[in-house]
Amino acid sequence: MSSRKKFFLVFVFIILDMFLLIGFLVIRDATMLNDLKKEINELTKLDITKDRYNTEIKSKGNYALVEKAIKEYLDDYAVSLQDVLFVIQDPQLTKILSYDNYSKDGPEFKESLNYLKLTKKEFNEKMDDLLANLEEENIVNYANDKISDPYYAGLYKELMLSNNMKDDFNETKDLLYKTKIRVNNVFDTSTEVLNFLVANKNSWKLENGEIKFLTKDLYNKYNSMIAKIKTD
Repeated sequence: MSSRKKFFLVFVFIILDMFLLIGFLVIRDATMLNDLKKEINELTKLDITKDRYNTEIKSKGNYALVEKAIKEYLDDYAVSLQDVLFVIQDPQLTKILSYDNYSKDGPEFKESLNYLKLTKKEFNEKMDDLLANLEEENIVNYANDKISDPYYAGLYKELMLSNNMKDDFNETKDLLYKTKIRVNNVFDTSTEVLNFLVANKNSWKLENGEIKFLTKDLYNKYNSMIAKIKTD
């Protein structure tokens, strides 16, 4: 075999190997991208008010960086959200207008009023942060120091701002707005009731598990304020 033919065959084999390698890399890349999208799609099935997102990273290579950034954002957000929503179940808040609390902290209610003031401030600050973090700009910027490659940073943005993710974020935003209004009503009404009791501390007493007023007018005013919470 002539040297020219040998050179030609070697050249053909090199080209063939290159195509096979490129094909392998393309297929591998497509598989990893598909694995990433599949895993992110599974995340949309979770409930951000109850679940955690710190699950095992399923992707490989730079795709793992994207998956990790997305899961870290969602898990950080879920933890913060669940922490804020816990205030709704806080016994100190749910029982602040109870007979037991009236007996323990009345008639001045200094501890209760201070709790309402501080907790309301903390609650609203956290709610504002949660709402701000749902803005598209903040969602995208979250990965700035985690993903340097422009392609993978763009992929992070694409996945985080997909229709399914946007729907979830919008539902969360709606939940936050409604919860903020409802819980602030509890804070404000509870404060109003306790201030009313302080202002009229000589006109009510606790007896047989009930609060009783000297006049029907005071009793009616008290019930009308309590109703603001019960009908919310």
